Amino acid sequence: MRRVTPPVRRMPRNRRQIIWSLLILLAAYALIWFQQHDTQHQIGQRPTTVLPDTSHYLGERFAGSPALHILLGVPRDASDDDDVIIERSQYVLSYNPTTRCANWVAWNQSAWWYGTAPRHRGPFLPDPLLPPQYPPVLHRDYTNSGFDRGHLVRSEERTRTPEDNLTTFYTTNIIPQYHALNAGPWLRLEEYVEHLCKEGSRELFIIAGPIYHDTSRTTIGRGVRVPAECFKIIVVLPKGHGADAVTTQTPTIAVRMPNRPDISGSWEQFVTTISDIERATGYRFFTALPDSIARTLKARKTAALPVAF
Repeated sequence: MRRVTPPVRRMPRNRRQIIWSLLILLAAYALIWFQQHDTQHQIGQRPTTVLPDTSHYLGERFAGSPALHILLGVPRDASDDDDVIIERSQYVLSYNPTTRCANWVAWNQSAWWYGTAPRHRGPFLPDPLLPPQYPPVLHRDYTNSGFDRGHLVRSEERTRTPEDNLTTFYTTNIIPQYHALNAGPWLRLEEYVEHLCKEGSRELFIIAGPIYHDTSRTTIGRGVRVPAECFKIIVVLPKGHGADAVTTQTPTIAVRMPNRPDISGSWEQFVTTISDIERATGYRFFTALPDSIARTLKARKTAALPVAF
């Protein structure tokens, strides 16, 4: 018996063409997607990232967020009991109720922060963000003490607006400094920071604060402790770059300056390593950076940098 095969019903030509066209488009899209993702995930390669906006400084892009100042991490010590964290758009600091001074102040610095706002005229003021259980340091605690009201964030570094400048005159932002230090090597380093920002268009991340010695417990006013030394750490990046741009080659500066009435000379003679400052203060810096990068930066000792590097 012969099998009878039913006749084949063919699809109309125009419908077949449409389906084939769709299949070709889908195949092409799939090939492009595979090539892109395969390239990004090859061994030893990182996925492509969005390039930083180098046409704007970070201060402008962060629109007043305190997070800008701690992009490299919040400094940490063995206990948080003596760290009262105060965050504002101009800087972030850790206040110590025992020493009645900041443990550290962290801030971003660039040409964007400099302006024409006048320097605050009048006394230094209690910090309005200091919790009420901590009696504030007053302007008169420094009067006739023999010490300057030494800024950590310099007044001239916050002259974009009068409000910015006023925050540098809160008593949480000052420490007792001999005038020879405040108007000498400390000021010279502040001027160098300004030079890097204005002439070099650099994006800086700065941490500064006091160093105390157990053998010296001098106080002024109502228990404001006088530091034996003052430190400053500076990380130098190109305009518009943040923590993601920090590598083992990123320039850094670290100094320890004795708080003495006879100090003089240039700031470069007080250059040290960040690891040395960590040992002296008990704080760990760069907590948001990969350990391998942080270790390299902390071990380096660098003096003045050329504006173009």
